[in-house]
Amino acid sequence: VSSRSSSPSVRMITTSGPTSEKPARSHPWTPDDSTDTNGSDNSIPMAYLTLDHQLQPLAPCPNSKESMAVFEQHCKMAQEYMKVQTEIALLLQRKQELVAELDQDEKDQQNTSRLVQEHKKLLDENKSLSTYYQQCKKQLEVIRSQQQKRQGTS
Repeated sequence: VSSRSSSPSVRMITTSGPTSEKPARSHPWTPDDSTDTNGSDNSIPMAYLTLDHQLQPLAPCPNSKESMAVFEQHCKMAQEYMKVQTEIALLLQRKQELVAELDQDEKDQQNTSRLVQEHKKLLDENKSLSTYYQQCKKQLEVIRSQQQKRQGTS
């Protein structure tokens, strides 16, 4: 009988009724519990040992090929689950980096906009002051010219 666990992508096989096999242990299987590793990858136990207790595979019955196959499949699924979780964590970290970069870009854009406005204001002020300077210079020339005329007539 197949039943679903709390995770939609993980399925566990359970049996109902009496069996001739050993009853399942309440603690998770560890590499020391079995003498036969079937040449399986030693990294598989690490994958499920790092899982939450509820997601760890139930101990296999060593004298049942089906139980061992289900256990190995669960270990592979645990390894894939850990791989996906790691990828999710890395993607979330990358997302945070991109959000921080976007925030910095927005601040830089605001700063650039402020500097452009300040530059325009200074250019306008410079133009205004240059115009005023030219007007003052002309007035000075007129005043000097008038003074020279007065001195020349007196």
